[in-house]
Formats: sequence, C-alpha cells, structure tokens
Amino acid sequence: MPNQEYLSYLEHKEELVNNLGVSELPVVHIAFGINNAYARGMGITVFSILENNPDLAFHIHVFGSPLDEKSKSRLLELAIGHSLAITCYVFKESAFADLPLIGRYPQAIYYRLFTPYILSDVTSKFFYLDADTLCLGSYKELHEKDISRYTLAAVNDTERARNKLCPHLGLTSGNYFNSGFLYINIPVWINKKTTERIIQTLAIHGTELKFPDQDALNIALEHEVLLLPKKYNLVCDIILNKVGKKTPVPEDTILIHYTGKCKPWHRWGMGELASLYDQYYEKSPWRNVPHDMPVSYKEMKRYAQALWHERQYMNSLRWMVKYMNSKVFRNHSL
Repeated sequence: MPNQEYLSYLEHKEELVNNLGVSELPVVHIAFGINNAYARGMGITVFSILENNPDLAFHIHVFGSPLDEKSKSRLLELAIGHSLAITCYVFKESAFADLPLIGRYPQAIYYRLFTPYILSDVTSKFFYLDADTLCLGSYKELHEKDISRYTLAAVNDTERARNKLCPHLGLTSGNYFNSGFLYINIPVWINKKTTERIIQTLAIHGTELKFPDQDALNIALEHEVLLLPKKYNLVCDIILNKVGKKTPVPEDTILIHYTGKCKPWHRWGMGELASLYDQYYEKSPWRNVPHDMPVSYKEMKRYAQALWHERQYMNSLRWMVKYMNSKVFRNHSL
C-alpha cells in the first residue's frame, strides 16, 4: 500500500511547537500512540528525556485521539529552554474499520504499525515508546548506532515472559522482545511490507494471542530484530513487587518501563520505583496534577499496605476499612 494511502488515514495533523530551527543539535524522533488519558504519562516520559539529554534535540510525534487544551498547554511548557518540536496526528475513526478486531483490545493497537509510513518523509528512523516509561540516561549512543541491517532494534522481555510466550507462539530463537520500546528503521520496515505482514498475522492468529500487537510483532519479525541490552528498556511491574521489596535499578539504566496495570502515577503504586518516577513528576508541568486514587477494593488494599509500610498507620487503617467495606459490598452485590 503506498504511503499516500496511509496518509489518508489521518483526520488532521497539528504542530504544537517547533523551535528546532534555532538549534544545531542532532534531532531524535520519538513517537507515542496515546489517547488523552495517557497525555500525562507521555508528558513525564518526554520531560525525563529532555532532562537527561541536553546535547540532543527532539521531535515528538503523538499519534491517537485529540488531546484536550490543558494537556496541550502543559506539553508546550516542555519546549521552554529545550530544542523541541511536538506534532500531533489524529486518525479518522474509520481508518481501521476494515482491520481485524482482537478481543477486548481497541483499534489503537494499530497506531504504531502505521507510524513508519507517516514519518517516512521526515526521518529514516525513530523510537517508539509507551507512555508508561521513564528516561534516566542518554540516547546519544543509541541514536548513532547502525541499525541499517535490521527492521528494528528492541530489548528482550523478562525471562519469565520469554519462557511462557516463546513456546506458545512457536518462537524457536527463544527471544521475545517487549514492544514498549522500539527503534524502527523506516526504509527496511517499508521495503519488507512489515505493516501488512503484522496485520496478516493478527488476522490469522489474533484470537490466540495474549498481547496481540506485541505477539504479532514478535512472530513476524523474529529474525529481523537487533536485540539491545536491557538498560534500554528495563521492564518493571510495580504490583509484582511486594510492598517494601527493594527493587534495584542498575546505574547504567537508560529507560524504565512500568508494565502491568499499576502505573507510577497511581497512588497505590508506592515504593522505590514510584518514588524514582515522582522525582521527575514533581518537577514537570504536571506537578500540580494529583496522582490517581484507588477505586477498586484491590487497589484500596494495596494502598493500605503501602501506607502501613510508610508508617502512616492511621491513614492505612482508614483505607483498610474502605477496602473491607468495598469488598463486602461487592460480594453482596454478586
């Protein structure tokens, strides 16, 4: 399918800010696929990238549904004192109507599959990041890395994930990369019709896949990926770590990826990993936006346990009572 046909999937394109013209720094392109609910997470990611990469300029490409004016205003603040451009791309609602629907997953899973075509006129390679990531180091060395022989570069997922998913997906290499961080080589992606191959994989195997887009990427690209050290995508699940458990973050870590349902902007995700995130949160344009409070009884229980560990005993007891009441009410309503 020609690039122009993919470009027709866009409803509109909006350049929020662009001060790259006054900078002589090398430009790194980064894409996100989000809706407005994840604008805060993406914003903290971008803020952390800017904080740790003063010798680089960045063009941020935001794909998804429209952002509200508050989110746009805070994103504009990021450009103050930084070499930064931000462009938003909104897809037509009908853009993915003919593509297979996969269980409970929204059509947003297709966003990252079309970004290489849409960005092919502005760059030959770009990073795709999930909005639940935090940058702790420099991208300069990786940006300069030669990936010309590969469709993309990525980082292997955890050993637990590989042991479970490789046999299920028939991956004979024993590798299974996490798609929350991708370094995409646009010319190779397009020449090998990668988007079409992944869509075909989803059409054939979609209902069998636990993580549809990520699984399909691994199936289609098993032998086309340059595997990078885990410092470029250190996968951490806050909930898998018991309250109070020490979670060492290696000093050379470039990117932390907060996988799982609990995110670091959730109040019940307290702990070392969340505290590290909060160091950036509290300096960012989102510093006055409160963290999300618990809603479900499981979230309330986790929050109560975390508060107890922090020696906030009275507050912990209050949330334990809320947890018990919520759980009892839920059981009575079943």
